[in-house]
Amino acid sequence: MQDIYGRIEWTNPAYSRITGFSAEEIRGRRPQEFILPPANQISAEEIETFRFDLTKFRSGTEELILNRRKDGKFFWNQLTFAVVEGKTLEDTKIILICRDVTNQVEHVKDLEHARIRLKHQAEHDDLTGVANRGKLNSYLLERIAEGVGGNARIGIIHFDLDHFKDINDSHGHGAGDTVLRHVATVMSRVLGNKGLVARIGGDEFVAVVSDPQGREEMEDLGNRIIEGLTKPVRVDRHQVRVTGSVGLVLADAATASASELMNHADIALYAAKRSGRSQICWYTDALGAAHRHRRMILAQLDEDLENSGLSLMLIPQYDMESRRITGYEAAACWLHPSEGLVDPVSLLSAQDDTKRIAQIELFALREGLNKVRRLRDVSKVAFFMSVNLSGASLKDAGFVAQLRQAAWEAGFETSDIVVELDEKIIRFDEQDGLSGSVDLLKEIGCRVALDKFGGGHGGAGQLIYLNADRLKLCPMLVAGLEECREKQQLIQSIIRLAGNMGLTISAAGVDTATQADLLRQFGCTMVQGKIIAEPLSVTEAEIHMREFEFQEHRA
Repeated sequence: MQDIYGRIEWTNPAYSRITGFSAEEIRGRRPQEFILPPANQISAEEIETFRFDLTKFRSGTEELILNRRKDGKFFWNQLTFAVVEGKTLEDTKIILICRDVTNQVEHVKDLEHARIRLKHQAEHDDLTGVANRGKLNSYLLERIAEGVGGNARIGIIHFDLDHFKDINDSHGHGAGDTVLRHVATVMSRVLGNKGLVARIGGDEFVAVVSDPQGREEMEDLGNRIIEGLTKPVRVDRHQVRVTGSVGLVLADAATASASELMNHADIALYAAKRSGRSQICWYTDALGAAHRHRRMILAQLDEDLENSGLSLMLIPQYDMESRRITGYEAAACWLHPSEGLVDPVSLLSAQDDTKRIAQIELFALREGLNKVRRLRDVSKVAFFMSVNLSGASLKDAGFVAQLRQAAWEAGFETSDIVVELDEKIIRFDEQDGLSGSVDLLKEIGCRVALDKFGGGHGGAGQLIYLNADRLKLCPMLVAGLEECREKQQLIQSIIRLAGNMGLTISAAGVDTATQADLLRQFGCTMVQGKIIAEPLSVTEAEIHMREFEFQEHRA
């Protein structure tokens, strides 16, 4: 019990047990003199002039306050006030009931800490510590809601590592995790307090920029992220260098929607990666229209793949030594809604459309074998069949078995199948370079041709390691051969090199008799192109096979 000036007049034993002070030690003193922790202590003058304000301290008033026991330990004190009014203000007494609620308070604090921790875990990526997709979505919606009715803008930076799979394959997933944490650190440092960085899956990150000043600031942020990644990341004893592509979006918050912003950012990123990677690309309406058109085309292609809507064309291959057609290249074709018959693989991305590409290549293999068998049956000539394959097929562990099965069903020896591999997909210094696939094809008896040789993607050094049978000159190298002395010299050098290594030479894109004659003189044994025939249906190929006569060039 205290008087109106806060002086203690009486305490019970329970108060002494809670505070550690005996009744005799504190009688006549104010609690503020001995029970407040150092951080909450008030001046001697404030203590001396203290008086209960009865407009505040009425019966039933409660207060939770941190106090200190006599031994220096802190405890949470829940105070309940009761006012016993006297005849005069001086006679008024204040009765305080004190409860030590430290355990309850600490429990509540633990629960709150747990709630905060769980909320953080639910909203952040475990590996990198930045926000996750769920937090990104809620943050984006909050920024849009804040911008309604105002002039605020929202910027999106969509970032994706280039060739991240190569890092995991070459250095292990631990190295990949280190790189992802590095990206998160760089993006967080660049963005600062301008917005939120989130990892939305794999090696994809998104930064939301709150009310950027304009395109210049967005491009500056994008460039600083790319530049920040130029410093190599140390993984064990290796220095790993990484690059990335960036898609940018800037929109008015008042008219934006979260799904639309993310879709636009995704389109911009895809365009950046298609333009050569390590690039920054802005979303535009034209880019969006092109993307929608592409989706429509791919949807039609998927439907035709499902419903056997592809067709097959055969390209005759003419042997200049025996002076006859000895084989056919099988090429899948698709009736494009607006462009007519096209090579469907040319519409696809080697990185993003591997499933579609593998379906198309398997169609070309199986249907090609069936169609060339028909020509064999009609002509009684054992034509070979060649087909272009890529990593989309060759990386499939079951593909070699499918190839052998298709050959058996069509009555072909595997030695009568020539697999053509684009020179740019063969890499002997990369784990995914497909050099091992060549050995597997050779093991089952197939012949292998290095296609489009001389196109500038590969090099002569490949020939040391490649267990191939044939080089096929790139059409770009053949085009204009008659007038270009340098091309003639280069082709002669390639043919000499190939001959020294036991490889035969064929050429694609041979359109004139002069080109064919020059190639024959240089040592090229097989040609295909307009001089022999345009791509043919199997019916056209039957007619062509009977009627074709090669017109040699006459000087």
